[in-house]
Amino acid sequence: MAGDFLREFGYDKTKLELVQKCILNHRGSKVMEKQSPEEICVADADSISHFDAVPSLFYLAYVQRKLGIDDGIDFVKNKLNRSCPKLSERGKEIYKDKYEQVISLLV
Repeated sequence: MAGDFLREFGYDKTKLELVQKCILNHRGSKVMEKQSPEEICVADADSISHFDAVPSLFYLAYVQRKLGIDDGIDFVKNKLNRSCPKLSERGKEIYKDKYEQVISLLV
């Protein structure tokens, strides 16, 4: 799908393949080796987005999933605790303080 879309806009084969690898390898739920800096960046951005969108995680927990208070907090903590180990070493270094701050609010 992405390949067809990018071909329409004249992307060359090399860039097209790089974008496709980024899309394929960005999900943390499917552990794939990230080889290029672009793949690492996109995968980190996916995990980091959870730390920058904590209110949306609470919305998901309480409004969409209709969880109780404690279950909602556990849901958010678990999501963040699963996201942090998926970061690259550099990403972990950069987001260490933010991770600790957010988790400390949920304890």
